[in-house]
Amino acid sequence: MASSYTIPVLEKTFSVIKCISENDEGLTLSDIVRRLQAPKSTVFKILHTLENELIVEKKNDRYFLGSMLLHYGLHTLSQRDLKAVAYPHLETLMEKTGETAHLAVPVGMQSMILDVVLTTHPIRFSSPVGSLFPLYCTSHGKTILAFTDDFTLDEYIETNPLHHRTDMTITSADALRSEIEIIRNQGYSMDELEFVDDIRCCAAPVWDSSGKLIGAVGITSTVITFGKDRIEEISGLVKDSAHKISSEMGHRG
Repeated sequence: MASSYTIPVLEKTFSVIKCISENDEGLTLSDIVRRLQAPKSTVFKILHTLENELIVEKKNDRYFLGSMLLHYGLHTLSQRDLKAVAYPHLETLMEKTGETAHLAVPVGMQSMILDVVLTTHPIRFSSPVGSLFPLYCTSHGKTILAFTDDFTLDEYIETNPLHHRTDMTITSADALRSEIEIIRNQGYSMDELEFVDDIRCCAAPVWDSSGKLIGAVGITSTVITFGKDRIEEISGLVKDSAHKISSEMGHRG
């Protein structure tokens, strides 16, 4: 009796999502058709729809789970290990710098704000948890780009236009590659008014026990309270916070 209330195409859609989720290396259309023993035309239409909604993403003819799954799932997850570990360090970072502290994670070819601790300063700037951002013009985004593998970095630069956001935005591939080298050498990234006018940010990478980049921790502020004279101080505090979070996540480095 209960089956009469189900919608077959939705059941098939969830089967496609589940199938992809069980394969970290992605699946081709033929792989999914074979595993589900479903009509190729049906699976193709489902994948096309899911891709349009960013539920799945296609890379080199392989399908992976997309950015919107985490975006939606964030609102139903009561707690994530990284978020739980990072929160007290975000509080400390906010208290030491007097600026809004944030934690971001890579989601597809974007970064997403996973948690925020707001400054008590009346002049402040922040983004809601769940917000998605481009990688090339934000401190957490550039951190993610800098500490990913070269293949992924090259793919990002080749497939993502570097749109002008402010007069300070990096819009050429060569300039971005040069910036990435600086970030790798110094261990942190700066957003020098590149995404929003008069907003300066700093971020550093967070690693897990396997040495994999899992996020970026940093601060966001206006140039009024985060002047260039504070970059050395704040970058040191940000790197220290990132190191402590990484250590609690099992990283030994």
